[in-house]
Amino acid sequence: MKHLIYLLILTFTVAPVSGEWIQPPLQTESGKPVPQPDVVPQLPQAHGAHPDYAIEWWYWVGHLQAVETGERFGFQSTVFRLAGEGEPLTSKTFGNQQLYMSHAALSDLEQQRYYHQERVYREGWQANAALDELGLRVGPIEALALSEGSGMRLSVRYAGGVRLELLLRPTKPLVRFGERGISRKGSDPAAVSWYWTYTRIDVTGTLQREGESIALRGVAWMDHEISSSQLGSELEGWDWTAIQLDDGSEVKAYRLRGPDEQSDPWSAVYWIDGDAQITSVYAKDFTWEVLERWSSPETGVVYPTRVRIRAMHPSTGKECVYELRPLLPDQEFVGNDADNAYWEGACEVFNESGARIGVAYLELAGYSGGLSGKLN
Repeated sequence: MKHLIYLLILTFTVAPVSGEWIQPPLQTESGKPVPQPDVVPQLPQAHGAHPDYAIEWWYWVGHLQAVETGERFGFQSTVFRLAGEGEPLTSKTFGNQQLYMSHAALSDLEQQRYYHQERVYREGWQANAALDELGLRVGPIEALALSEGSGMRLSVRYAGGVRLELLLRPTKPLVRFGERGISRKGSDPAAVSWYWTYTRIDVTGTLQREGESIALRGVAWMDHEISSSQLGSELEGWDWTAIQLDDGSEVKAYRLRGPDEQSDPWSAVYWIDGDAQITSVYAKDFTWEVLERWSSPETGVVYPTRVRIRAMHPSTGKECVYELRPLLPDQEFVGNDADNAYWEGACEVFNESGARIGVAYLELAGYSGGLSGKLN
């Protein structure tokens, strides 16, 4: 596989004015409700579906290790809910009011193999979501709240009989991202979401692969996002990462990309400390440096898969440096429509001196020219 290696430094400009507030409208132009500020998620109901809103997704990524052999794996499991239009169908089995899509991926880092698949369903016996708690059954992905309310069970099936069975227990409380609990996706006042996250989750479970059962342990990250507008109309995609550092803290960073890879002012870096307290900066206080690009032999899309993030921490005044290096070059998710391909992969994180300091997942969306199949 051919790599295009060079250094491209992309520096953000024109950050939002400190204290600036843009009130989101109550509804989109199509009449869907828009998330409003100052909403505090109440558990367990917050993990249930919010079918009045146009777009919703539940997203898990994580780093797993075989207990006996030390083999390493990365996984991504995402369920999307898309609100349909019109009157419900008369069928008692299916409906057109809600569509569901599952994205399931597994990176076998020792064997250098990447499993992935996309499935789309109408609401019915193959796809449904509970309203009052986490309860997703969407094709190959099932995610259910534990009865005692202390975690969740995640089951993911892949082609060839490969299957993950995981028990996930958050070790930090749920956090909200964005000003007054609203995460902005561009200049459009309606392009906002509720963005609720468990930044560190203890994982145990098994992987069924080629007739063997492999005991696993590891760490995961979960996002639950609710919106009625995906991106501002001026944006073409995003680069996003969830970093889990060895010191027990986490970092979420993303740049929202406009034409010619220009970066939107609402691009941000968030630090989550050991007590789940959040500190953040916007565009003017960090840079996103592309160190290496990978060209897909399947789609021809070129992705910036090795990056370095430099961010000025507002509390300490010190520059933080995070270099992300993929653990597997080909972690390109190609679903039913190749125009919506994206790269989402397991990475290691290094500081400026080259010491390993943690793990991450990196998501690169919009480089194939379309985002209709990828909403996270």
